[in-house]
Formats: sequence, C-alpha cells, structure tokens
Amino acid sequence: MANPPPITRLFTQPSLAVTSLPSPSGRYIPCYQPIVDTSTGRVAGYESLARIRASDGQLRTAAGLFTSGNYAPSAVLRIDRDLRQKALNTFAHEPQAGFLALNICPHWVDRLDQNELIPTLGLIESSGIDPARVIVEITERAGDIDNLRRLTREYQKQGIRVAIDDFGSGASQVDRIAALTPDVIKLDMGLLKAAVLGGIEADIALSITEMSKRIGCQVICEGIETEQEYQFALECGADLIQGWIHGKASESLMEPTATVNKTQHLKSRYLSRKARAYSEAMIQQEAVGRQLQSVARQLLDTQPLPIPLLSELNRLGVVRYYICDAEGNQVSPNVEIATGETLDQFIGKNWSHRPYFPQLIGLGEQRNAPMVVSNAYRDTTSGIRCKTFGIRLLNHQFLLADVDVSGEL
Repeated sequence: MANPPPITRLFTQPSLAVTSLPSPSGRYIPCYQPIVDTSTGRVAGYESLARIRASDGQLRTAAGLFTSGNYAPSAVLRIDRDLRQKALNTFAHEPQAGFLALNICPHWVDRLDQNELIPTLGLIESSGIDPARVIVEITERAGDIDNLRRLTREYQKQGIRVAIDDFGSGASQVDRIAALTPDVIKLDMGLLKAAVLGGIEADIALSITEMSKRIGCQVICEGIETEQEYQFALECGADLIQGWIHGKASESLMEPTATVNKTQHLKSRYLSRKARAYSEAMIQQEAVGRQLQSVARQLLDTQPLPIPLLSELNRLGVVRYYICDAEGNQVSPNVEIATGETLDQFIGKNWSHRPYFPQLIGLGEQRNAPMVVSNAYRDTTSGIRCKTFGIRLLNHQFLLADVDVSGEL
C-alpha cells in the first residue's frame, strides 16, 4: 500500500494557522485527563481539555468559550487551534504519555473550503508527534456528513484514529457509524450514569457497546466517578476508562503505572461480585431445569400441575410456559404462572426464527439432552427482563418457559 502524502502538502492554507490569541492570551491552557487501559491498568493516553486560569490561580473549565455563542467564531477558532498545538507539542516530547485525544467540532469542518484539507493535520506535523498517537473525537451530532466523511478518511489515511464522542445521546448516531467507520466509540456519560440504575437505559448502553465490539471499535467509558459506575463500565466491556475515579484534568501528566494498583483492586472487587452473581444465576438455572422436567412429566401423564409445583415455578421467576412442535409452531396456550390464566391467542404462532430454537432442534434425540437458555431480552408483553428456557419432550415437542431474570445484568 502506498504511503500517504506528507501532511504539509495537505495543509494547503498556512494563513489559517494560529498566530496569537485575543487578549488576555494567557488565560486559556490545555489540561489532560488520564484514560486508563482496563487490561493493563496503565494510563494509555489523555484527553486534552480547555481550561481557564482564573485570577485566583485556580483552573476552571473553558467549555463556555465553545458553547455559549458569545464570542466571535474566528477568535474561538484561534484559541482552539492554539490549545491543540500546545497539547500536541507537549505530547511530542512525552512519548511515554501514550495517545492524545483532541476534540473537533463538526461545525468548524463545515467552514473549511473543499480545497482545504484539515488544519489539524498541519498542527500535528509541526509538532513532530507520531500521528498514530492522536485520536480525534467528533464532538457533536451536527455537521454535514459528507464533510465529516472526508475529514475522517483523511485522518485515518494519515494514521490518526477517529472517535465518535457522546455516543447514545440525543438523536440516533447509527448513521455516523456507517458513514465514518470510527476506530473508537465513547459512550455518552449521561446514558452511562442512568444505566447504572438499571432499566431500559442499561439495556441500551449494553446494546451500544456490544454493537461497537461487533464492528471492531474500541469502547471508552467516560465520566466514571464511583465504583458502581466503574463496574458497569466493565460490564459494558470498556477497553478504556476515563473519569475522576482515576484523576481530574491537570496541567501535568501522571506516571503511566500510577493507576495500576487501583485498577487491580477495582477489577478484583468486580470479579468477586460477578462470580457470586453467576453462581446465583446457575443455581436458579439448575432449579428451573429440574422444575421444568417435573412439568414435562406431569404433561406427559396429562395431569394438572400440583399447587406446590406452581408455587415453586413462581418463586423461581417462571412467568409462563408453553409447548412448540419441531417446526417452531406453538401448539399449546401460554400458561401464565402468576395468574393461572391460559392464553389461547398464541397457538399457531411460529417461533423458529428465535435464536434459541435452532439450538433446541440441535439437541436431536439425545438422552438426558441439556437445557437451552436464551440470551436475556425484555418481554414485549410484560416489560420484564427474561430468558427463555427450553427442554425436549419425548413426543418431538419442546417445552419452553419464559423466566424473569431482572436481577441479572
């Protein structure tokens, strides 16, 4: 594969480069928040964040500079490029610091002339940093998608990684995944904090991160402050974790190993909790399996289920059971355990398209065939988070039961 052209050839309008800041120029400085690799516990890199040095010497966020709309866009752009250049220069001389993540606003990309290719590339070359150490974060859902596609393709051609920031917030961003083919997905902080409490938000966050893994993107969970949030980030399969739990944004960089011990401690506690949860889930699963075998024997003898068996099924979280034939057709009503109702409207529906059903067919004629258990899903009728359990009956039919697993992640 041919080498990409030198970045200087792409930076075609040096007149747009940063010259000087509007007064007072010394107030705005880049600070760096560590991003930690969950597999090693080491600091893998940093995100550069704009800060203001107040008159009392304290650092405060400069986010208002970029979001308030009170400043001339040209002045804001000069400040932003100056901050990026300072950050790139710092990291060019700190190879042990890992990668540097920079935020890019799509609105500014839309202002670029079609013949002008990405001033950030010029900043990178002038700093001397290896482009492979730079991650560019697309920070908003606005912006022309064609311009963004051009931007990200050029970045990736030069070896720079591209991240989509705040994924899962606001309107759908799935179209951006297909168009931009990012290298990194940063899960939206607000979504993660809501997901920690469970419910639909947890399902959405886990689905987003599963999708990210399927398409080969690294996952960064940011805004992690508490152990509970850290554990949910691990539940999401986060490759990298950013947040106050590891450190606030600072002018100085950390030793790469400074976060190792804390990571090991947090992961050890997570492993202990998950091991207990899996043990409890397996105990429930085995108990449900035994009771379904009892149900199967009663059905074979055409006997009504005794009250103690129904009570035990209810205690184990069994919501309903029903029977399907080998083609996936439901041949019995739903028997609702909590109410004792039998719902005939499901007879004749075909469930062969559900992922667990081919597994049931695969059990064939094995003696003592194992039970099949589906992945968790949210039941459309009740809204309960369920798994479907299935066993083979002797007459080439299958007994299926939907079981409440709300306590599991």
